[in-house]
Amino acid sequence: MPVIGYNIKNISAERKKESGGQININSTQNIVSVDSREVNIFGKQSPLVIGFDFDISYEPGIGSIKLTGEVFYATDDDKKIVKDWKKDKKLPEKIDFEIKNFLLKKCLTLGLDISDEMQLPPPLIFPMVVPKKEDQQKVEYIG
Repeated sequence: MPVIGYNIKNISAERKKESGGQININSTQNIVSVDSREVNIFGKQSPLVIGFDFDISYEPGIGSIKLTGEVFYATDDDKKIVKDWKKDKKLPEKIDFEIKNFLLKKCLTLGLDISDEMQLPPPLIFPMVVPKKEDQQKVEYIG
């Protein structure tokens, strides 16, 4: 079953100091809660409501971006998944991967805009266009 929605409840960003050298950028995501709630998204449903924290840190001590929110996930096993979460603090592997991939996509994309406004490096590495060197040989792919 799919992710059917999400919302961001809190955004905080901080730039502490200028960098004089190499910056290490790390992102971590934590699922902090799992519950089922009746909501009116595409008709009345009881999706899983998965609370999360997503942190982007700029080391050493350069700054940070923190996002908190909820992901709504449609499933037929919501009551069993919530019960298992309360017992083990684990989601089924398939759902865990779907939620974490969704969070990477959404939160890092949002982090791009925030990092730009905070004058921090982007949390994603973009490909760069570079001029071709004169002595570079042409390589052909025949497949």
